[in-house]
Amino acid sequence: MTAKAVLLIVSGIMFLVGFLVVFLGVKKRQRCTEPTEATIVDIKRDVDENEKGAKSYSYRPVVEFSVGTQKIRKTAKVSSSSRKAYKVGGTVEVRFNPLKPTEFVTAKQKKGYFSGGTLMLIALAVAVITLIYG
Repeated sequence: MTAKAVLLIVSGIMFLVGFLVVFLGVKKRQRCTEPTEATIVDIKRDVDENEKGAKSYSYRPVVEFSVGTQKIRKTAKVSSSSRKAYKVGGTVEVRFNPLKPTEFVTAKQKKGYFSGGTLMLIALAVAVITLIYG
């Protein structure tokens, strides 16, 4: 297999992954339609260490809300590099899936448009460059 073919296959896979990120984000937002207020009950801290040993931290709120008699408590898929972004006892609006209340999105949660779109653009650029110069 030639290098050109490998690059085209890799760029095709990258494009499909980018498309999937956008598609799944849109579908999740379409499923999560019921609005409610959630209370921030805890803050989770994630640690990331780079190859030089430098650490960076991100913070994710653990939210709790009720749907009928069911109490949902789950870590939101949104984060901030600032500890002050979330306050225990504070509230945040969430939209949950009425068929599966444990699936929800917050207003600040990214939709995946930027990351998925960027991946698709890079894949297209690699494919075009490969076809022109390869």
